[in-house]
Amino acid sequence: MCFNFTRPIFFKKYNQRIFSIQIDHLLISRAGIFIIETKNWSKSSVNSLSLRSPIEQIERSNFALYLYISENIILNEHHWGEQKVPVRNLIVMINHKPKAKFKYVNVKLLKELNNYVTYFEPVLTEKQMDKIATKLLQ
Repeated sequence: MCFNFTRPIFFKKYNQRIFSIQIDHLLISRAGIFIIETKNWSKSSVNSLSLRSPIEQIERSNFALYLYISENIILNEHHWGEQKVPVRNLIVMINHKPKAKFKYVNVKLLKELNNYVTYFEPVLTEKQMDKIATKLLQ
């Protein structure tokens, strides 16, 4: 899924302007939105210092998507105020993953994906889920 921005978004953390993002998979569920990047890296690639980290890529995507959602999708279904749309970052590795844990991003093996996604409690209604999907697919 690709998003292009006519006015670039400034991402202060990495001191860069974001003109577009490309997300491998976007899962919209009752538990929120999951940004999923998939990597099929060998064990040596996972441990290599010369490859670009997918963490930066998914953080860029999350920041841009969060801003887009904040400006374009309003869920006013709770009497306390505007409801938050949870956005979770997930890197799915096919065969090998790093042993380290990372801030703001979970790294799972493909065989761990279903258990991770179904762990979260539903916070959105079917109607809200459809509204988000419709807006993001425009």
